[in-house]
Amino acid sequence: MPAFTPASWLTAWTWSWPGVVVALLLAAPYLALVALVSRHGERWPWWRTAVYLVAGVGSLIYVTCGAIGAYRTSLLWCFGGQVGVVASVTPLALAIGDPVGLVRRVRPGAVTVLQGRVARVLMFPLLASVLAAVSIVLIFFTGYAQWAITSGIGELVLLAHLLAVGVLVVLPLLTEELLPAWATAPVRALFAFVDGLLDAIPGILVMTASSLLVPNFPGWDTPAHAHFSKTLDQKFTGGALLGVAEAIGVPLLAAVFVQWMRSDAVEAAQVDARLDAEERVEPARTTDAATEQDGVTADRPWWLDDPRLADRFHQRGESGD
Repeated sequence: MPAFTPASWLTAWTWSWPGVVVALLLAAPYLALVALVSRHGERWPWWRTAVYLVAGVGSLIYVTCGAIGAYRTSLLWCFGGQVGVVASVTPLALAIGDPVGLVRRVRPGAVTVLQGRVARVLMFPLLASVLAAVSIVLIFFTGYAQWAITSGIGELVLLAHLLAVGVLVVLPLLTEELLPAWATAPVRALFAFVDGLLDAIPGILVMTASSLLVPNFPGWDTPAHAHFSKTLDQKFTGGALLGVAEAIGVPLLAAVFVQWMRSDAVEAAQVDARLDAEERVEPARTTDAATEQDGVTADRPWWLDDPRLADRFHQRGESGD
């Protein structure tokens, strides 16, 4: 590859069959479910579909077939950027698309798989965040990165792996049913904040590494490295990981806060509806009680309640008995 220029962000493209395969596996089922929901006469928010396809699947296509994908074997920082986007940006956009809610519209029973014991353990936010951070560290501090860069199968495994750990982090934060009842909106906001701190660890470790983490990187002897050294490229790689992780932390917190406000609005509406119902029932009970009392009084002869005649009729009743 030639030297990377600002124009390369738009002009550099390549074919990545692993990226295309994963993108199709993400887009096809989602669009099929949207079509089923529409066929049943229900409306699915168009903006969720747009975020899922454009920001979710689209970001995956760009970092595999666009400039990042084209230079991933020539510039190590492009490979780092790909890892960061697929692990954080793409899963967040997919989660905002609410695939769980879409599946629930079509097959409610299928969602119970995500509420099992194993799934709940893996999707517990702190554990999932640690798992995602450790996964990215292992990619660069083992031979995993070398295999993923030089092998198509390795790239496919890498994409599936990063998407899985990324979805485990963000999906429960944006889907209330996947967390315990005590994980309220403020608690999920705290989890999102802690996740942002943990996401910074891989980038810092790569940036401060004293030795080359991918010593056999194929692009270090190409014209793309004419203007900076291998060590500087590795530092840029850590910076790319850190920048992407921290940049996505703000949208994640924003999404959690928006969900928090919506949850409060729904809860307030439910409380208002319950209070209104109680206000309507209470006057009805009072009216029924008064009516019943009036009815009893109306059915009783008036002379039984007259103090002048009551004793006389009581005496007759007793003698008759």
